[in-house]
Amino acid sequence: MDNRDTRIGAFWLVVISGLMWAASFPPMKTGFLAFFFLVPMWFVVENIKRGGTAFRYGYLWGFVAALGTLWWIYVPTLPGMIALVLFLPLYSALYIWLHYQMSRKNPTLSIIISPIIFVAVEYIRSYGRLGFPWMNISYSQTSYPLLIQFADIFGNFGVSLWIAAINSCVYFIVKKPLSKSFWLAVGIFLILVGSSISYGIYRINRQIEGEELKIALLQGNIDPYKKWTRKFLRENSRIYSSMLRSVGERRVDLCIMPETATACYHRINSSMFSPILDAVMSIGTPTLTGSLDFEDANRKIHYNTALLIMPDGSYEQEYEKIQLVPFSEEVPFQEKFPALMKLNYGGSHFSRGKEFFIFHFDSTKFSVFICYESIFGWMGRKFRNEGAQFFVNITNDGWFGKTPGPYQHAMFNVMRAIENRCWIARCANTGISMFIDPKGVIRKKTPLFQRTLLEGEILATNQRTTYDAIGDVAGWGALIAALFLLPFFFVKTK
Repeated sequence: MDNRDTRIGAFWLVVISGLMWAASFPPMKTGFLAFFFLVPMWFVVENIKRGGTAFRYGYLWGFVAALGTLWWIYVPTLPGMIALVLFLPLYSALYIWLHYQMSRKNPTLSIIISPIIFVAVEYIRSYGRLGFPWMNISYSQTSYPLLIQFADIFGNFGVSLWIAAINSCVYFIVKKPLSKSFWLAVGIFLILVGSSISYGIYRINRQIEGEELKIALLQGNIDPYKKWTRKFLRENSRIYSSMLRSVGERRVDLCIMPETATACYHRINSSMFSPILDAVMSIGTPTLTGSLDFEDANRKIHYNTALLIMPDGSYEQEYEKIQLVPFSEEVPFQEKFPALMKLNYGGSHFSRGKEFFIFHFDSTKFSVFICYESIFGWMGRKFRNEGAQFFVNITNDGWFGKTPGPYQHAMFNVMRAIENRCWIARCANTGISMFIDPKGVIRKKTPLFQRTLLEGEILATNQRTTYDAIGDVAGWGALIAALFLLPFFFVKTK
């Protein structure tokens, strides 16, 4: 790629492809862009002569996509946003470099195999301490629940593979019009889309039975930048205790408050926690709330928690957040390298919980995703297999203002509902709070930045899905397939 005009054209194709990737996510209703976003990059790779150039273009592609998707993280933590936007493109650079290596040997076969490589890299990006699946292309389709009902079999990585395969079809349709490859691609495209729609119609028309529960979501709409100030702490407690007391006459089975709603370490800040405790005892309704806690033996080890307050005032049931936000809630591997604790990305140095705790009241069992844990499919599967009959997502997205962040975070819950065929009750401090049914349909939701109490009926279900049984087979299967196939493209031929 030595011609200057060719380089300029390639640059803009990379930028356009990255922007398509970013624009495919909520809140814009442009998820259909995901069906084409890989094609421009594949055209660019066709004219690349060196592996280093492929890597650089892949990095630029991922940088544009990450910045376009995650720019809003700068609001609470500019250093955290910069770290993520610079780190995540390494995965896209790896993918494009691998695609380049395949295309050198067999351009046609590389387009066929490339969706597998794409999902393999996506799978790697989604796991571990640095796992950050926010940009998984499957989440672009959460506005179209009809199309992704098959996630109850193959999970979100199966949806990503489906999207990438559609991109391959589009490539051949555009590249080789009216040829044999063209008609074959059209046929496969129709099969991929048609089977998805057919299965979606089948699943959406099936009934899922369970025990009916009435839940109240308390969206306090507390400004997170005022919440932790000394002057406002008692006001925070007053607001939530007042909202709880207003539930008393409504006869609900469970009240849910947002992440860190207590705004205190509940075991030592009785002046702020007691009003909430008294309100729960007054209405006689089990109440889940977000709080903070610590290790008795070492108070430097502290947790982002959820606890269930019972009508008798007890609160022994507690879940400590397991999957922490890298470069925000923790610096990865900080417990092994204490010097990392000195780094400040504008967040906190929380410790990771260890138990996939299942809450229960009466005969009902449920689990909790705290904040961005809801974007990890493997966590939902683990909770479901441990006996959870519905999911709760508590969060505080108020840090991000009226940016795309709260909308994206809310919509990703749609995938968890479909994968596990269970209801999700989501309570967010400033919104969006919502009820999502097992088919991924949002039944009720609140607007952003409005203090409100949202009531809804859900079903506590025991149904298990194929995904619950086999897990992320599409993800690790793609990784195994990639490890098997890629060496053939690196073998030198005589």
